[in-house]
Amino acid sequence: MNKKLSLAEQKNVAEKVLKKYHQDLGELYDHGTSRELRSVMMYIANEANHKQRVVAGLDK
Repeated sequence: MNKKLSLAEQKNVAEKVLKKYHQDLGELYDHGTSRELRSVMMYIANEANHKQRVVAGLDK
């Protein structure tokens, strides 16, 4: 995954991965691949950063 994905694309990937593991991060952590775990965690971190930027007035 060398291509930088937009937040919407990251969300789609994360939702597909989480659906595969029944929306359970513990299940993903125990049975998922490192790439799947990384993609979900990157989405969570990027979404949190985006929300913080909105609250601070730096993004819309």
